[in-house]
Amino acid sequence: MTLAAISRHLVALAGLGAACAAQAESTLSAGSAAGLAASARLEFRVVVPTVIFMQVGTGTNFANNATIDLVDFTVPASDVGSGNPTAGLSSAPVTARVVTNGNSVSLTARGSAGGLTNGVQSIPWSQIMPSSGGSLPHPSIGDGVAGAAATLVGSGGILDRSANWSFSYRNSNTLPAGNYGGQVTYTAALP
Repeated sequence: MTLAAISRHLVALAGLGAACAAQAESTLSAGSAAGLAASARLEFRVVVPTVIFMQVGTGTNFANNATIDLVDFTVPASDVGSGNPTAGLSSAPVTARVVTNGNSVSLTARGSAGGLTNGVQSIPWSQIMPSSGGSLPHPSIGDGVAGAAATLVGSGGILDRSANWSFSYRNSNTLPAGNYGGQVTYTAALP
């Protein structure tokens, strides 16, 4: 056998090996009978990752958004420390939504440590009263730590809860004048 013939045989064997490696199951049937058939199977698999989405305030469903909305209260001068709750200035409630295909989540709210502050003065988070209009309850706001968790359980492995959250300020104490600020971080976590 010549070197050229050996090379052709090696190339043919390499091609046959590559073709066999890439082929799925096959069946060969031969004959002349009517109804002759051959069959082969192919398996399919779809891998669906576990996902969780949470929105509080401005946002687009299933997209990241870095905007942090402001819930703003201005106490009327004649009402300072009266105990009459003051509603947020925004006419629209805050949109909140949690979606997961992980079946259930634990929802918590962690307020900045020390409450809403103005220098050394502060308003405790207990003075902020949330209310929920929908299927997503507002969790308790903790002071520097996560408050008590709200456990949400889905159906059929899917959880999709939403609500419009509204807030008011209790206005229980007379405080020095100023702008008091703080931030709440909401976390939806799979158990």
